[in-house]
This record gives sequence, C-alpha cells and structure tokens, in this order.
Amino acid sequence: MWRDRKFWIGLLASLVALGWAIRGVDLGLLWGALATGQWWWLGLSLPLYLVGYWSRAARVSQLLEPVKKVPTSRVLPPLVIGFLFNNVLPLRLGEFVFAYLLGTREKVPRTAAFAVVVFSRILDGITIVAFFLIGLFAFMPVGGLDVLGGPSAPGSHQDLLGKIYLAGIAGAVLFGLVSAACVVLIARRDLALRLVDALLRYFPERFSAAGRQAVEKFIGGLGILRDPGKLFGVFLFNFVPWGLELFTYYFGARVFGLDMTIRQSALVMGMTNLAMILPSGPGGVGLFEGGGMTVMALLGVQKATAFAYIVMVHAIILLPINVWGAWFLWREGISFSDALHAGGAEKEKK
Repeated sequence: MWRDRKFWIGLLASLVALGWAIRGVDLGLLWGALATGQWWWLGLSLPLYLVGYWSRAARVSQLLEPVKKVPTSRVLPPLVIGFLFNNVLPLRLGEFVFAYLLGTREKVPRTAAFAVVVFSRILDGITIVAFFLIGLFAFMPVGGLDVLGGPSAPGSHQDLLGKIYLAGIAGAVLFGLVSAACVVLIARRDLALRLVDALLRYFPERFSAAGRQAVEKFIGGLGILRDPGKLFGVFLFNFVPWGLELFTYYFGARVFGLDMTIRQSALVMGMTNLAMILPSGPGGVGLFEGGGMTVMALLGVQKATAFAYIVMVHAIILLPINVWGAWFLWREGISFSDALHAGGAEKEKK
C-alpha cells in the first residue's frame, strides 16, 4: 500500500481539498458553533443512518439471488466490515475485503461477489446523481439557468453553481458509461468472452484459463441484469438507504440552527459523495469537506458554521460504522490484519 503511487496521489488530493475547505474559517467561531450545537437532533438522524446499512445488505442479497440466495443477516457483517476498511484505509480496500469475506463465508465465487460489489457501487452512483439533481434543480429557475453561458467571478453564486453543475454532469456520464459496459457484458456475453480469449492467448495457458474463468464468474455476478423487472425493483429499493442517509444531513443541519430544506440537504449529500469519486485518503477526508463547503457557500452559510456542519456529518458517517465493523470483526473472530491481507490478496487477483 505504501509503495502504491495511487495512495500518495489520493493522500495529496485529500490534503489539498481539506486545505481549500478550511481556508478562511475562523477557529473561534468554529468552536463556538460546536459548543452551542443542539446535539439532541442526532438522536433522530443516527438510528436512521444505521438502519440504512440493513437496507444496503438487503440490496446486496437481492443482487446475489441469480448466483445464490444469501439472507440479509448473513450479508450484513461482511458489508459493515468492508465499510470499516474503506473508512480507515485508502484505495477502497474495503470493497475487496467485503468480496473476500462474502465469498468465503457464503461459498459464493469471489469474483461473482466482487461483481455484485461493483454493481452495488454503480447503483449507488446513479442514485446519488438522482438526489444531486433533485437538489440542484431547486436553484434553476423555470426556463433553465445558463451556468456555462459566460465568465463569472471566482466564488460568485454563478461560479459556484457552474462548478456544481459540472460535477453532476461528470458523475452522470461516468456512472452511465460503467452501467452501459455492464449491460453489454450481459447482452453480448459471447462477444465479450471472445475478446477476452483474444487478449489472453498471449499469456501462458494456466493464466489464460484462470482469467477466462474469472471473467465468466464476474459476468455471472451481474445475472440480475437479465431480469429487467427485478433490476428495476432493486434500483427503486436503492433509494431507501440513501433516503435514510439524507436525514443525517437534514437533521444534522438543525444541530447548528440551519433551516435547510430536504432538497438543499440532497444537494449537499450528492456533492459530498460525488467529490469522493476522485482518488483520496482514508474515508474521503478532504474531498468530502471540499464538496460540502462548495454547496454551503452556494447556500450562503457562514464558513465556520458550514465547516462544523460538514465535519459533523462526515463524523456520523464514519465513526458509528467503524465501531460496528470492529464489533463484527471481534464477533466473527477475524483479526484486522487477516482481513486486510485477505482484501489485499483479493485486489491482486482482480
């Protein structure tokens, strides 16, 4: 990990983004906002956020059905452990830990399990873009807004809205292309395998055979794409965990006396998550704050209060799931190092 260039690129991106997010923040006002916060609002947001992880596990269970029926209760521990590793380590190693643990515990081909993880993230991305657009449209008057129509002063309302608008376009294009690639793998399976065979023929036979088998299992993990009805049902269900997480942003704003609407909260949630698509350090620290502060500036919120709010939301997203994941590690008798090494080995196989 320490020798991986992507790790250092992600860490640098996090530090730069965090520096940008905190610039101009009055530390005295920041501590004042934290000290006077109405923290009882978290009693409403935190339970809803944690319930959202059960619904995420239910979604994975639905995606796994074409491969093997796995109850939601069996999916939940490796899912939460995977999020723990995503939050404390760079390079999203938690995805590989999740695929490894799920495949090992439930006797599911690990490549198929990884395909389900990949498609879960695609669904998350599409859903996030949808919430993002719901929030963004609140700032677009009837007839549209030409955010790209001409130069605007840096930091102005028009400039901020233009950056947010471009982030939404980039996210939509990215997840649209990846989704299309997955559909092509299913719809033109034979063609995809012929292309794989053509590429693998330059490798020794034992490697080419293993590579082809891995691709076949990966395609098998996307089996739900063959059933449009079930796929649409899973897509709609995916709004449940993200809808629950939205209330973390909505109720969290009340801690600091911010009267944010659901749509404004949706825009903050969308922007913070889209920002974390870029390479970053552990838990998306820096990029999350940078994306959130961009929207808070658009909303006209004072910087210290805005930063306190964004940091608090990020802490709610990271800390409880880390504690829950550590508890599952202890309950399952899995050491942190064993899970890390397993996830690293799984990454090397992909």
